[in-house]
Amino acid sequence: MYYYKYSIIKGEIIMTEYQIFNMMYVGFISNSMYFVGMVLLTWLGFRMANNIYNSPDANMAAKVFTSVYCVLVGIMFFYTQQIGAAILNTAATSLAAIDAPSAERMATYPNSPLSVGGPVQTLFVVLVVAFQLAIVWRTK
Repeated sequence: MYYYKYSIIKGEIIMTEYQIFNMMYVGFISNSMYFVGMVLLTWLGFRMANNIYNSPDANMAAKVFTSVYCVLVGIMFFYTQQIGAAILNTAATSLAAIDAPSAERMATYPNSPLSVGGPVQTLFVVLVVAFQLAIVWRTK
């Protein structure tokens, strides 16, 4: 049993449809670990923001550092989503390159607004960061 097909004309190794899907799923598993980490860091940002809001003697440095933390976590969260989008896009492109039966169906997913790394997820991250900053900077 051969795992790869070799194209004599192009001189390159071609993965099968099964292997492309397998690599996509492996990439999603790795990306999901980062996603879990980003959820935990976002939760910590909400905890920090709530502690600043509930503290009557919170100084300006604490508010600035918490704000920077929340923005940086939001940027990392966005980047994690973009990695997921790149995994999906690469799989769809690879399936189209080998004329796989699932290529047409998979080609619709990367361009969907609800897809991984799409505008809806980006808007969600922006709203989370704005909500955290509103908690930090409002007065009680």
